[in-house]
Amino acid sequence: MSIGPLSALAPSYRDDGVVILKQALDATAMAAVEAAYDWSHAHLSAALQDFAAGAKERFIADTGYSIREPVYAALLRDGVLPDIARALFGGDSDVWYVGEQIFYKEGANGTRRTPWHQDTSYLNFAGPRMVALWIPLDPVGPDCSLEVVRGSHDGVTYNGSRFEVGDDTAPVYIDGALPLLPDIESERDKWDIVGEALVPGDLMAFHMGCLHGGGATLPGMRRRSLVLRFIGDDVVWVTRSETPHPNSSIARRARARAAGGAVAGASAGEAAPAPIGQPVGPSGKYRRVRPWSE
Repeated sequence: MSIGPLSALAPSYRDDGVVILKQALDATAMAAVEAAYDWSHAHLSAALQDFAAGAKERFIADTGYSIREPVYAALLRDGVLPDIARALFGGDSDVWYVGEQIFYKEGANGTRRTPWHQDTSYLNFAGPRMVALWIPLDPVGPDCSLEVVRGSHDGVTYNGSRFEVGDDTAPVYIDGALPLLPDIESERDKWDIVGEALVPGDLMAFHMGCLHGGGATLPGMRRRSLVLRFIGDDVVWVTRSETPHPNSSIARRARARAAGGAVAGASAGEAAPAPIGQPVGPSGKYRRVRPWSE
């Protein structure tokens, strides 16, 4: 895909917070994505989360910041993905890499949905130029794919979901001021939901403040996906002082870090390395990838 025409999508990305790019990645690019995913799946971290609803399904997610690993360095230095982020930012911003996340879903009877949520509910930074690139490694039908609520990055920031089995809206913060997540799945007709069938080579780009969730998988179906997250020059540090539920991902990550586990990436509750309201990129927390910096 030419980055020039892609820049024409910057206004719609700014307004909608989501674009679907069909066959944005050629076979060489997808081979690099697969190599990065396979490395992460073989080196699961202390941040690993198990969201399975039962013993017959496997639904895991793991986050990392593996830019120093050769497979990720090559993907980010030599590949087109940071250029896609830069184009969606308007083409006039430096780009910083803030980490990856892998998902694996498979079950004899299928797997549960990925609950609706916003990434910004779990993070300690925010701003207009933010993007998550969701890349499927297996074909996904329209009912099994990622879905995003158009324009929701410009709306309310909700209390995060803690991915509780049986209650997708169970809140991350037990004493927070953020409003409870709406039950989007039970009132889908009230929301402007973007999603469709995707195959390897396609990707979905969405603002981290958008409400998004993933479809359930069918019996015997495998769904692997890699998410890469990038920010631009107008993203700043914020603080979330709410107390996380002990069974939330934030609390589990904190416990893993306290026990000496390697837990990468920024999350709510972590101290910002620069004053609140200051730009995240120049703070030195994350590697600039466009232009590339060693």
